[in-house]
Amino acid sequence: MTEEEGFVEVFTNEIRERRREKSFSLKQLEMISGVSASFIMRIEKHQRKNPGLIVSLKLSKALDIDLSVLFERYSKQK
Repeated sequence: MTEEEGFVEVFTNEIRERRREKSFSLKQLEMISGVSASFIMRIEKHQRKNPGLIVSLKLSKALDIDLSVLFERYSKQK
């Protein structure tokens, strides 16, 4: 697994976890973030290998995810 793939996996898991914690449906997260529900679903199911920077930022903002904390967490897991 490459560095990028490893981080994307950490990010994907965090998105799914945070969405569930906040009790957001895919449609609700779509409305808040501007990222389509189908795209979010593909990210959560690891069908989308790299969501891209803009999508990652939109989802992070909508779910109150600090990307620097995720980078730190990923670095410790390696």
